[in-house]
Amino acid sequence: MSEPILQIKNLSVRFGLVEAVRGVSLDIHQGETLAIVGESGSGKSVTALSVLQLLPYPMASHPTGSVRVEGRELMGAKPAVLREIRGAVVSMIFQEPMTSLNPLHTVSRHIGETLMLHKGLSRKKARGKILELLELVRLPDAASKLGAYPHELSGGQRQRIMIAMALANEPRLLIADEPTTALDVTIQARILELLKTLQSELGMALMLISHDLGIVKKMADRVCVMTEGEIVETGDTKKIFETPSHVYTRHLLAAEPKGRPVPVKHNGAILQANHVNVAYEIGKGWLGRKRKFLAVNDLSFSIGKGQTLGVVGESGSGKTTLGLALLRLLKPTGDIEFNGSDIQALNAKELKRMRRHMQIVFQDPFGSLSPRLSLLQIVGEGLHVHEPQLTGDERATRVADALTEVGLDAAFMNRYPHEFSGGQRQRISIARALALRPRFLVLDEPTSALDMSVQAQIVDLVRELQERHQLTYLFISHDLKVVRAIAHHIIVMKDGSVVEQGLTDDVFDNPQTEYTKELMAAAFVR
Repeated sequence: MSEPILQIKNLSVRFGLVEAVRGVSLDIHQGETLAIVGESGSGKSVTALSVLQLLPYPMASHPTGSVRVEGRELMGAKPAVLREIRGAVVSMIFQEPMTSLNPLHTVSRHIGETLMLHKGLSRKKARGKILELLELVRLPDAASKLGAYPHELSGGQRQRIMIAMALANEPRLLIADEPTTALDVTIQARILELLKTLQSELGMALMLISHDLGIVKKMADRVCVMTEGEIVETGDTKKIFETPSHVYTRHLLAAEPKGRPVPVKHNGAILQANHVNVAYEIGKGWLGRKRKFLAVNDLSFSIGKGQTLGVVGESGSGKTTLGLALLRLLKPTGDIEFNGSDIQALNAKELKRMRRHMQIVFQDPFGSLSPRLSLLQIVGEGLHVHEPQLTGDERATRVADALTEVGLDAAFMNRYPHEFSGGQRQRISIARALALRPRFLVLDEPTSALDMSVQAQIVDLVRELQERHQLTYLFISHDLKVVRAIAHHIIVMKDGSVVEQGLTDDVFDNPQTEYTKELMAAAFVR
């Protein structure tokens, strides 16, 4: 066999006194896809960043190790050598395109800089090559996107820009760090298909970093399993998935959300929506007339007491807008009845009283939790508003009860959000909603971007709470495996409208529309 494109031997990474990676050894050959899997904090991304020496040195250091690319040692290499390798021989797609792309640079400038730096192209010649790259990554209407800024593009489009940047100099090795995290399943499937096609066309090696085992099974030739900074198992993908030898690998494979929704009694509907519409003004058209975008278009459905209605669809389909409209956090038209009351007819004071019974868990727990407030203040905030008669001690007791109920230690209440993991922050968000003892919860992508094992824990927690308190959920997600594990009924949204709805098992087992079939196929659930 030929020499590996990448060969890592006994790599260690230390941040101060913390050893993040210990004794990692792996290699990748031309045209091969090697996946590195593991939970957050296992050392996957740190290992990948070490290849191109992109860690925050000197805070980061390498007590031991060798990293060779096409036989050239990069550990301790001079800046000129690293510049020659980066982008030209080895390129990297970073995990979050929105934070990796410069908000002040256009698409053309992002890709053009790479071409001008490594190939010495003029701006005029670079433009033609940029268009070629954008067409290579299948970006629709590529020429019109040259002057666009990152915030003007969708998640899938930004990811394609990142791929185009990485491929600009035709690298022999592409490192893809969670390239589809938080993307819709259909866009995710297109990005993965694109990577496989480009790999075949260009003969690249691919290092794929992911916590999504469905993607790894579909994409990888070999798999390295990491935990606590060490590789604990390596082997062919089929062998790893069918006969895992390490206990941690077996734990990972068993960790995806399983089970079915909690059994419920038919107690009638707690929420009824009829002909609900939500429109946004998007500027003015001819003769100064206001133009409107219909984000939710004529939706009608009901949710039974103690049941879960799953809402699925791609980004921009209107899922979150629908959830906000049901809580009157937006101004919808149509009829919305909650627990026998027409919430559209409520005045501000009446609506405030109603809202203690209708709570929401937002998609990004870190963004929705104030970094300046302790858990006592965050979880107790609603109690201040809705139960002002409580004493400080009584409020602290209610907060402690809410934290305990979601599996957190009540002693954490004086700590702050940044001191917790993603899964713990999601539990804090749920505790904040539960503190008021609501009847109805909108859960907006509550497992988005969490590790599989943490996803499974959150799904189990949500089901336990529903059974214990007879809670009713509107569960919004693009992860169909999670939806199937928790929802009794499901509605499929596209472009603001419902394209299909029914019992969850009926929709999953026998989808009626082409769009629903595409969603199911893309999510690897059928």
